Amino acid sequence: SVKNLEEDFGVMLNLDMVYRMMDHLTDERIEKLQKLTADNTLGLLDQKIDVMFYDVTTLYFESFTEDELRKNGYSKDLKFNQPQILLALLVTKEGLPIGYEIFEGDTYEGHTMLPVLKKIRERYELDKIFIVADSGMMNKNNITELKKEGFKFIVGARLKNLDKKITAKILARDAYRKPYPNSEFGLAKFAIGDEFLIVSYSEKRAKKDRFDREKGIAKLKKKLEKQKTIKGHLSDRGYRKFLKINGESSIEFDEEKLLMESRWDGLHGVLTNDSTLSLEEILKQYRNLWHIEAAFRVNKHDLKVRPVYHWNPDRVRAHLAIAFMSYSLVAMLEYRVKLQYKNLSPEEIRHNLVKVQTSILRNKKTGIKYLL
Repeated sequence: SVKNLEEDFGVMLNLDMVYRMMDHLTDERIEKLQKLTADNTLGLLDQKIDVMFYDVTTLYFESFTEDELRKNGYSKDLKFNQPQILLALLVTKEGLPIGYEIFEGDTYEGHTMLPVLKKIRERYELDKIFIVADSGMMNKNNITELKKEGFKFIVGARLKNLDKKITAKILARDAYRKPYPNSEFGLAKFAIGDEFLIVSYSEKRAKKDRFDREKGIAKLKKKLEKQKTIKGHLSDRGYRKFLKINGESSIEFDEEKLLMESRWDGLHGVLTNDSTLSLEEILKQYRNLWHIEAAFRVNKHDLKVRPVYHWNPDRVRAHLAIAFMSYSLVAMLEYRVKLQYKNLSPEEIRHNLVKVQTSILRNKKTGIKYLL
């Protein structure tokens, strides 16, 4: 921020001048910025990108007025009454940025994927790329289109939505084999048409699933004692499905649904259309989705990209372009530091750089200057 620049580095900037500068970030210039970023990423990786990670987040505005870009929609920040935009981001398995796109705030995140992937592939002439994404991106149409466009993919699977014959096999615990002795998880592979479903079962994950559910249910039961009308529980998000409606006005806890839900504890699945990778490699690639989660975390927290106070759509796009470039510089700096020194967070790097001082010494006889 302007304040941090002044406090940390003594750099004085007029905020109005910064805003006027943003008006010069046209779509054409933003496109050039994105290409420059991708070219640098490709250069750092010797033009070798074999996996791309895709995800979407929401950015809310300190406003309650919608327009052509800012729309009310499903908010991951739980700001449902405030307009937002969708930010789609693509990064490599090293966490380096490839590109981003902005969508209207009421866009279903699953509809963002194909347009972005095709645009990025055409822009940088990338072939044979694996796409890794979580289950929120997936529906039948997306999977069909990914295959049609020739993409290989590893995506999160919504196990409970699958065909009953498959779910019966998934819930049969004898289907799981440990990949190596003393492994904490078991693996099973199921064919679904020309795709493969890899499901893992972990007792550690099962304990966490039980703990999280019991904690949520305890809160729900406590609330149910005080408020027995339907309206009072409309906001109970994930655990509302365990409520059973009696008549037109009262509700109670559904023990049968709770028992059915507990059968899925510890299970997680991913879907792929590649038959060459081992089960362990497929899961490893899917677990690397934390890179894009870290990218959003850096943008939202370290770079403070939200909340957004701009209201003009062009200013909003400029704001996101600046945030993307800032993240790109941070990610590339973090990657270079890791290669040459050790793994440091952006905050650790910033903290160290702020403390760096340089003294200039001049030899009076020779006039030669030395940096200390």
